Amino acid sequence: MSLFGAMISGVSGLNAQSQNLGVISDNISNLNTVGYKSTVGRFSTLVTQAPTGTSYTPGGVQFHPTALISKQGLLQATSSTTAAAISGDGFFLVRDTATPGEDSEMFFSRAGDFKPDDNGLLKNTAGYYVQGWATDRNGQLLDRNGNVTSSNSSAAGDLQVLDINSILTAAASTTRIEFGANFNSDETALNGTPTTSSTAGIVADTTDLTTLPGVNAGDTFTIAVGTGAPQTVTIAAGETLNSLAAKISALTGVTATVDTTSTNHTLSIASTDPEETLTLTDTNGDLGALGFGSLTTTAAFTPGAGNMASGAITAHNSLPITVYDSLGTAHKLNLQIVKLGQNKWGYELTGSTEPGQLDATTHPNGLIASGTLTFNGDGSLKTFTDEGGLSRVDQPITGITWTNGSEPSSFTLDAGTIGQTDGITQFAAGTDANGNLIDYTTHYINQDGARAGTMVNYGFTEDGYLQVEFANGVKRPVYKLAIATVESPDSLEQHTGNVYRQTRESGDYLLREPGQNGAGKVVASALEASNVDLAEEFTNMIVTQRAYSANTKTITTTDEMLDELIRVKR
Repeated sequence: MSLFGAMISGVSGLNAQSQNLGVISDNISNLNTVGYKSTVGRFSTLVTQAPTGTSYTPGGVQFHPTALISKQGLLQATSSTTAAAISGDGFFLVRDTATPGEDSEMFFSRAGDFKPDDNGLLKNTAGYYVQGWATDRNGQLLDRNGNVTSSNSSAAGDLQVLDINSILTAAASTTRIEFGANFNSDETALNGTPTTSSTAGIVADTTDLTTLPGVNAGDTFTIAVGTGAPQTVTIAAGETLNSLAAKISALTGVTATVDTTSTNHTLSIASTDPEETLTLTDTNGDLGALGFGSLTTTAAFTPGAGNMASGAITAHNSLPITVYDSLGTAHKLNLQIVKLGQNKWGYELTGSTEPGQLDATTHPNGLIASGTLTFNGDGSLKTFTDEGGLSRVDQPITGITWTNGSEPSSFTLDAGTIGQTDGITQFAAGTDANGNLIDYTTHYINQDGARAGTMVNYGFTEDGYLQVEFANGVKRPVYKLAIATVESPDSLEQHTGNVYRQTRESGDYLLREPGQNGAGKVVASALEASNVDLAEEFTNMIVTQRAYSANTKTITTTDEMLDELIRVKR
């Protein structure tokens, strides 16, 4: 009967509006709940029988609560360094236990009001522990076994509870050394290893060499530099030590000097390139008469040989630097340099082999690395190579071993940008503010290591890292927040504690790093406020109240009509 149907329809309206009022009251009660997502009431018709042209059967209304989980709440700044909010899509991953097992349920939340418990584990107000990846000192994600991973290949089992007490003390081993200095372009280049005559009784400018036994005018000997072709020197009648030195110096790649400081004047012959050998070949005995003989010298400087480290040659300048190993122990090193030729320099990085310093077996004479630097005509860096001739730009030196029990060190030498003057340069000697000549200038020497220090502060960064700061100035990321994204966030199931569960309708969740692959960005020291609009809720409350009253009128009117119907029988 339509009258009874009308009454039942009114009852369904009362039920729907009362549930809607419950939604409104829940929203208002959670107005100040961090990360709370409001729910709105939606209605649909309930049809019990399709109407015809001559009849209509009332059905009523169905109520559908719809959560606005995907609606962004207002971000508000806070003084807490462990608070975080998400700007955009995604949820914090949280668990309800500090020691989750493999079957522990994962929840989703936008409530980032995290604070450490008495064990240093971060949890929010509702008691849920936030999850993330452990990281190495460079911020790379680590899996459960400590291996580098990524969010795309990581499983939920790789996530950990964020523990600020995981590192209370830390040292930072040096990983990079930056040099800013000027090498004096006017420096006299190093010559090759000299060979010196030893025959006594020769006066450089007056002794006729052809009067010596075995030396005759027209005799010859050859000089070869490196793998170059031999060059012939011919003894002339009346040849003196000075004139012979002039002939030799006229050859390509060869220099000859006469020493007259003692009563026995001597002749020294060397290659002009300190990295090349010099071969003297005595064909007529002339060299033997001068005390040379046939011989091949060794190169004065060979990358990797440790010529400066051993003291075989003296460095033109040295740049001191203090580095730190994995235990925070300081070690003093020196970048020693020597000019090899026009726009070319050799370098050796050396240190001490005393107890607790460099391992003498691995680093003979304290040699760590060596190579060459070349410069362009404008003083900018052209090449920076190692002992094998390979570029050392952004290539770390590995296997640096110490005898104090620390882990081997590995660091990169940064001489500046190739083609630029932002690091090591080569210009002529300059002057200071007082006009004094300065052959070499050191602008800066920076390194990123530090001694051991205790934790003094911690907090989230804008990249989602939990970063710990130590008293030695080191700032180290120890964890990174994990963000979960789902296809249909509004279909998640609400759960006590302002968290959500995954449902079939929401789709599977995906692990993301903050700000990547569609995940929202982390806003540090901020909280997401409830997305409840109080004005809208009050308006909805008035509409709901009026709708409820209207449905009661339907019931009372139907009751009066039924009463009239019953009177017909009387």
